[in-house]
Amino acid sequence: TPTESHSATEIQTALNLVLNSKNIGFIDLPHRTELWNQSEKLGSEIRNHYDHLIVVGIGGSSMGPRALAEFSGNTNISFLDNVDSIETENVLKKIHTNEKIAWLFISKSGTTIEVLWTIELIQQRYFELGKKLWPHTFYITELTDNSLHNLSRQHKRPCLEIPLDVGGRFSVLSPVGLVVASFLDLDLDQIKSGAMNALGDTKNLTTMCHQFLSSFERAESITLFWFYCSRLRWFGGWLQQLWAESLGKKTDRQGLPAFPFSTPMTSIGACDQHSILQQVVDGPKNKFVCVFRFKDIERKSMSIHQPIFKETQSMKGKQFGDLLKAEALATQKGLHLSNVSTMLYEFEHFNPETLGYLFM
Repeated sequence: TPTESHSATEIQTALNLVLNSKNIGFIDLPHRTELWNQSEKLGSEIRNHYDHLIVVGIGGSSMGPRALAEFSGNTNISFLDNVDSIETENVLKKIHTNEKIAWLFISKSGTTIEVLWTIELIQQRYFELGKKLWPHTFYITELTDNSLHNLSRQHKRPCLEIPLDVGGRFSVLSPVGLVVASFLDLDLDQIKSGAMNALGDTKNLTTMCHQFLSSFERAESITLFWFYCSRLRWFGGWLQQLWAESLGKKTDRQGLPAFPFSTPMTSIGACDQHSILQQVVDGPKNKFVCVFRFKDIERKSMSIHQPIFKETQSMKGKQFGDLLKAEALATQKGLHLSNVSTMLYEFEHFNPETLGYLFM
């Protein structure tokens, strides 16, 4: 139950100030039609001419695209977002086995050293193999005088814009995520519709703001997002960055000590019931657990016709979705009975529209 120090009216007023702000670019991204059209066109072009896409980016330039790739289930995409030599070498091996590889280089500033260093390594490998890299490269960055933008111009390659008023961690609904979504053949109109629905859902936005502010006031230092869907692991990583970098400040806008916000964590369904649930239940009561359910996943009709183990006899005639639903509800109820603060999110469908809603 929220505390009373913030009234719903006060939160609604503050929320309206944010939603109506002209200085926060990511809120306006669903209305920037030209960026959506450019992204859809470039993503389709890459999909039609190449068998595999390798994305080179880091942080906000990678985790949003990774979340989209995981959602799609498409395996024709790889990521280089950590200067890990073994992982990098494994990805670079694709150059030897696949001639139809496209490279998408992403950096908000265009000066990210890990991205530029990786590009140099890729170019060196192509040179050693007697191959040409640049005709197969595509770029996303600020359209300013920066190294990545200048590279695209030098080789006369397509470069789409990350708007100056959109921070890197907020850029998933810009070409950063949309080009990848288009390559993956996801429906951009559905993603946009979901984002627009979120902007208009002021009742639920107000409720969530109220709950989170109350959680902070209860000194719940960890906010745990628990997704009962395996395809949201990278969305969880994206959300962790958004939460941690946006709220984890040393001072506020007046230069005073910042309000002590929470540390974000993410978990996945039944898997993490067997890894961290005991600590959440029996450990310090300093956590706010947000449980996410998706009803179409719970309605999936996969089942065992004739159980062979004594432990599974009670599941005869039941669906896998029935078990996942029971585990989600039981986890939330068990946490509530153990005096752990919880909030339940229920979605009818897990589709591109839902993902667009969650991103916004």
